[in-house]
Amino acid sequence: MILSTVRRTMRERALVVPGQHVLVACSGGPDSTVLLHVLHRLRNELGITLRAASIDHGLRPESGIEIRQVAKLAQSLGVPFTAGAVKLEAPEASLQARARELRYAALRDIAASQSATAIAVGHTRDDQAETVLARLLRGAGIHGLRGIEPRRQDSVIRPLIDCSRAEVRGYAEGRGLPFVDDPSNHQRSFERVRLRHELLPILRSEDPRIVDHLASLADEAAELMAYLDEVTPPLPEESTHRVSDEVLEGMASPVRRRWLRAWIARETGQPLSRSHLRQIGRLLRADGEVLLGSGWAVRREEGALLLEYREHRTTRSHRY
Repeated sequence: MILSTVRRTMRERALVVPGQHVLVACSGGPDSTVLLHVLHRLRNELGITLRAASIDHGLRPESGIEIRQVAKLAQSLGVPFTAGAVKLEAPEASLQARARELRYAALRDIAASQSATAIAVGHTRDDQAETVLARLLRGAGIHGLRGIEPRRQDSVIRPLIDCSRAEVRGYAEGRGLPFVDDPSNHQRSFERVRLRHELLPILRSEDPRIVDHLASLADEAAELMAYLDEVTPPLPEESTHRVSDEVLEGMASPVRRRWLRAWIARETGQPLSRSHLRQIGRLLRADGEVLLGSGWAVRREEGALLLEYREHRTTRSHRY
């Protein structure tokens, strides 16, 4: 079952091309262990070569043993293996986020040193659903509801993204693959753990297919954003702090919002909230000003939007 799902995912989502060398990130947990095993089984069919890698965060005394376990699995499969390590400075405001950032940086370094052009990680459909749900609860727009990208621009790929966590674990147990359970997966202080063990079970009691539906929502949002990418006009090549009404008038509202978000981010480095975009939308109908933060404001006058910076501007009030 998993083999056919991953085979379809790799083909339909265009995750690899023949001849590619893939670095497989394997922590020793069930998802990444199955990822390594499945890609090894499909490597000839896909026309790819593999190298496995594990990153030690130094957060638990067992991590060294787990890395040696991954090294042993890779050796049994005939897959070259590289171990890496990162150091987390304590205290960290967001330990998991910082660990993830350092882990990906270490994986990119290993990939570059081994001429690997893709980094495979073991996120499943359940991870996708949890990501979408977390972003829904934070008020994300369509862009955020894309969830986890099956293939990122930095060549990180997720071959298990269409497989359920239960299917993956069943595959590992059915073949006697050695894996470890990270105790952090049960720490309720982490948002994802609370979603997984508290909120999703309640939603599943109302809709047994909630994980599938949330994952499908992510795919639909990704398709919509890809379409908007295609139809949104490019920004002016030259940096400019002035855009006339004529430039924006022919754009449909979703396209205009996307264009404005990109323009303002490029010129100011400021990310725009949905509230900012709503305010700017009103600004297009009447002269006024919207304060963006960090001293930046967008103002409309004489048929144009103008970006302005004043060093001591600190409020976010606006007028129309």
